[in-house]
Amino acid sequence: MSNSTEREGVFHCGKIAVRKKWMFREQPIDDIGIDAHMEFIEDDKPRQLLALQIKSGPSWFKEKKDDCIIFRNINERQYNYWTMNSLPCIVVLYNPDDNMCIWQELTTETIKRTKDGTGKGFYVEVPLNQTFLDESSNKKLLSYSNLPLHIQNYNFLLSQKKFMKIIQNGGEVKLHSTEWVNKSSGKGDTKLVVNDGQETKEYAYPYWFPFTPYTSVFLQLFPWANFTVDEEFIKESDFELWQQYHCYYDSEMDEWEVVGDTFEEFRQKLDPMRHIDHVGEVAEFMLVLSLNELGRAFLEVEQFVSQNRPYAKARPESKDK
Repeated sequence: MSNSTEREGVFHCGKIAVRKKWMFREQPIDDIGIDAHMEFIEDDKPRQLLALQIKSGPSWFKEKKDDCIIFRNINERQYNYWTMNSLPCIVVLYNPDDNMCIWQELTTETIKRTKDGTGKGFYVEVPLNQTFLDESSNKKLLSYSNLPLHIQNYNFLLSQKKFMKIIQNGGEVKLHSTEWVNKSSGKGDTKLVVNDGQETKEYAYPYWFPFTPYTSVFLQLFPWANFTVDEEFIKESDFELWQQYHCYYDSEMDEWEVVGDTFEEFRQKLDPMRHIDHVGEVAEFMLVLSLNELGRAFLEVEQFVSQNRPYAKARPESKDK
């Protein structure tokens, strides 16, 4: 990058990155559209590596639409380079006049063709509220990936492999969650309580899940698991429901009389993903996880791909006849 304004943008991004514990490496040589690399190391292990296209100066902020800055002047060569790059790529726009520094991913979804998809050029909408390396952006960039979808899904399952293995080896994994049922914000608290036979650890999932019932969230968050209620945890709540629907109180005898199902018969008919209702405001779950078909199959596949295979490089070749 040649002029002082562009240099100021690189310097500003580098300063922010260092403050947020990212390693920042400027790329001074000519390239198609990468000005710097940014890497995050955690516990001496690489966690994320990004490629940055940095544009500095107030001129880049002139075109605004729907709370976004429109970043233009993207050609076909840059589009292919960014979207096919082995590293996740982002564009960072910096305005030295007011220190605004915003960013956007450079993907096939965010880079749009001009003239409603028929033009030769491309543009990107950069949200004005997506501040470079603030707390929310930092989390998003740490999880950003341009890997193919099947690799992302495999990595997602791989991140939960240890829980599957603990269950497979006879350990216990429970899901404890509280859901604010009358809040569209999805407010709640979710964690796994894991006992591997030697010690018990808790793993928090510090997320809210707006507009989605937690029973649906659980199925997506742990697609490898079947869920059954912890019967000891919910026994008192079940008993109260059973008395309400299948018993009546004999005041003369001062005892409850069963007029319907027994307690055990009643429990067998209840939802295996049921919860304790706290005054109609909070649903508290304690569910026991077991491996479903996907979980068992994943462990088999993971074991296979983790071993050396002598013919792994062999590929079929078509023969014209």
